[in-house]
Amino acid sequence: MLDSTSSAPAGKGLSLLTLGAIGVVFGDIGTSPLYAFQAAFGEALFQNTQGVKSSTEMAHVMGTLSLFLWAIIIVICLKYVIFMMRADNDGEGGVLAMFSLLMARRQSEGSEKWFSKIAGRGGLVFLAIVGAALLYGDGVITPAISVLAAAEGINHASSGQIPKWVPTFSAVGILILLFMLQRFGTGRIGILFGPIMLIWFLVIAALGVGGIIGNPEVLTAINPMWAIDLFTAKPWLAFILLGAVVLCVTGCEALSLDMGHFGRPAIRIAWFSLVAPALLLNYFGQAAVIIESHQPPANPFYALVPDVLMIPMIVLSIMAAVIASQAIIAGAYSITRQAIRLMLLPPTNVRHTSKSHEGQIYVPSINRAMLIISVLLVLGFKTSDNLSAAYGLAVTGVMVTSTIMLAMVARRAWGWSWFVICPLLLGFFVIDLAFLGANLLKVPSGGWIPLAIAFVMVILMTTWLRGCRLMDVTKSESDTPLDDFISEVSEAEVVRVPGCGVFLTSTAHTTPQSLLKLYRHIPALPEEVIVVNFQLIGRPRVPKTDRVRVSELSEGFWFLECPIGYLQEPYLPRLLREASQHGLRVKPDKVTYYTRRDIPSRVWGDHMVNWRKSLFFLMLRNARSATDQLSLPSDQVVEVGVRLNF
Repeated sequence: MLDSTSSAPAGKGLSLLTLGAIGVVFGDIGTSPLYAFQAAFGEALFQNTQGVKSSTEMAHVMGTLSLFLWAIIIVICLKYVIFMMRADNDGEGGVLAMFSLLMARRQSEGSEKWFSKIAGRGGLVFLAIVGAALLYGDGVITPAISVLAAAEGINHASSGQIPKWVPTFSAVGILILLFMLQRFGTGRIGILFGPIMLIWFLVIAALGVGGIIGNPEVLTAINPMWAIDLFTAKPWLAFILLGAVVLCVTGCEALSLDMGHFGRPAIRIAWFSLVAPALLLNYFGQAAVIIESHQPPANPFYALVPDVLMIPMIVLSIMAAVIASQAIIAGAYSITRQAIRLMLLPPTNVRHTSKSHEGQIYVPSINRAMLIISVLLVLGFKTSDNLSAAYGLAVTGVMVTSTIMLAMVARRAWGWSWFVICPLLLGFFVIDLAFLGANLLKVPSGGWIPLAIAFVMVILMTTWLRGCRLMDVTKSESDTPLDDFISEVSEAEVVRVPGCGVFLTSTAHTTPQSLLKLYRHIPALPEEVIVVNFQLIGRPRVPKTDRVRVSELSEGFWFLECPIGYLQEPYLPRLLREASQHGLRVKPDKVTYYTRRDIPSRVWGDHMVNWRKSLFFLMLRNARSATDQLSLPSDQVVEVGVRLNF
């Protein structure tokens, strides 16, 4: 994990990071040649198939190739690599990272709780929620289409002699195995990702060169007039083609999402030195094959492969597809953890699969859901060409939201003038909207699937955020300042029993509800009372030296402020040990942790409609407990029930 606060690596360290970035960051976009051109030329682009190459067909191929080329240059090279990767939050990128950066800029990192901050910024938080929700829609389709497209090479190797269901069920078996292995983490096999993808990019580049040698005139597609002429001659056809062209930029969000793992320099070096040239050469080669064959082959990618190399290429393609799937699955885990820390999803079980790399995690619930949906997609659509109809809509939605967020970051975080922002980002926004509009045409034929997934995630996120906000209001109505409580304890001469009790409060310098409940029902307190307040801040990580601030109060009370980044997991026993360096005299294995257990009320109010309240309570009951979230020893925990009334 690259620490953003450290100096940029150089030499061997940068080389290793670059190799790692090749294996992880570019897995999704690197396997796009398997299906992108197939989707573009799988329709009735060639109306004349009598073996005569007409000028209209040539214009179609060259215009489409030019669209692919300039989409990669404008969307990936300019928007993401140059601009989006600047919009980082302590080295972390992506929609949620930009959202947290904006919130950190707009409000100070004080005692105000995170979801209280974002509740008043409805437009901004909803934009972040939509962007994150669309990433889930992208995440379940990518493994399905990548593995299925790679498995379809079996048909080419057998010259169509095997049943059509063999690639489909082969893809299902690979997906099941892939998701079953997630629990073991990617640490042990991650070292293989870089070399395999390095071989993959070199091979597809070589295949592309072979196709170009047979028809070098395709190199003229670098002239954007081919694309412009296609829009002029056949505007509706060109617009429809954008729905397939966007497939060549799928995985673009990974460039900014994985900045925290590999750093900006390594990703940029990998892209410009290897990945972009390899992809472009392969697309040019596929176009050359199509022009030479006078009609679109079943799969332009495998048409580039010599027969003697078909079997090894199928194996390499499947390996590359698995790596691409692994990358997007890990991205879904990362988005889930960020959403949980930003109070957009309920806490769930997040397992760390590596002792040395914080970013390597496994989320069982997300893994199960992605497995089920991916397998159903493969069985339902059967071919990658059919499945491409469901792909792209989520990607373009994320592109639109990221452009809007980028404009806000440029204005509020970078201080750019609107006179600079508008001309610069307006072009990106128009292109994003064009891709989105073209993909909306796919809704009846499968594009509704990522929209449905995103809609469900939006409902879950907004319901959880709204419920947490109402819980915050309910708690604040009964908040008792900690100083007032200590004065009350002092005046009442409360019985103090030997031991140390740790209580959690969600608001700084406020008496925890669990402490009030315990005091009201059992008028006795431990000799030492430690009140801990975790403050979620807008940074990904908090340095170790700043994780605990200790204040000694009167009557044996201590107050601990523990800032925590949205990519960090709180570990309370370890924080108590660190607090001992600041004067707190306590042994973590001797304390008792008092946590609150929120109990839903059966009284229905007017703050939420009944079905959303039922959904929130269902999510609350199944949320990960404070004991698990804070890594508390279960035999030292006492839960105090607090009934929710809203």
